[in-house]
Amino acid sequence: MSLPAHRMAERLAPGVYRVDTLRLRNAISVLLIEEEDGWTLVDTGVASSVPRIGEVLSALGPGFDGLRRVFLTHQHTDHTGGLKGILERAPEAEVWAPEHEAEVISGRRAYDPQSGRLLRLMSRSARPPGIRVDRVLRAGETVAGFRLIATPGHTLGHVSLLRDADGLLFTADAFGCMPRRLRVGVRRAFCTDPPLARRSAQRLLEEDFAVAAMSHGPGLRGARARERLARALQECDYA
Repeated sequence: MSLPAHRMAERLAPGVYRVDTLRLRNAISVLLIEEEDGWTLVDTGVASSVPRIGEVLSALGPGFDGLRRVFLTHQHTDHTGGLKGILERAPEAEVWAPEHEAEVISGRRAYDPQSGRLLRLMSRSARPPGIRVDRVLRAGETVAGFRLIATPGHTLGHVSLLRDADGLLFTADAFGCMPRRLRVGVRRAFCTDPPLARRSAQRLLEEDFAVAAMSHGPGLRGARARERLARALQECDYA
């Protein structure tokens, strides 16, 4: 299904839309992917993102009734904060996540500590959402036609997604802009293990992709996609 011009959604490829979940463009993005049985949402943004995601789903036709699954790339609250609200509106939707991240999201583990001292202090009393995860996926398995690539470092179980059929890459937070500069792991302070995040970024650049979308920042296409990510990796000093 194609979506007419919409202020919050960008068509990345057939059946794949990047959705801005905040008023500020490219600040926090999620993906909506069309499948034969309905729609898959990749990440959920923050709690206030839910109505915006619903608006795009309604523009696509099915609304929340057509949402079949939610896949979470990692545990951070700007990716899982809308999960509770999404499930209230789509209670039949399944929740999928990588193994380590599933343990955190479900409340069996505490959040991974971030390397920034101030962030650690601010989040020391934070508790994971404690929401069920119906299916655990591992690197190499697929969700909505995208292959999971293990890219730990931003969090210990962080994954990126690649649709090999057309080279559409979703880096999640393996790369990202906040606010403007493109960096490995979005920012060093946000990463649990910055050197590991750098190694994961290097591994991601070894993949064959034509379009790169990020959770934070604009989409990149063609040669520019690889060049921009490669430059960010070259400038990365996460020793």
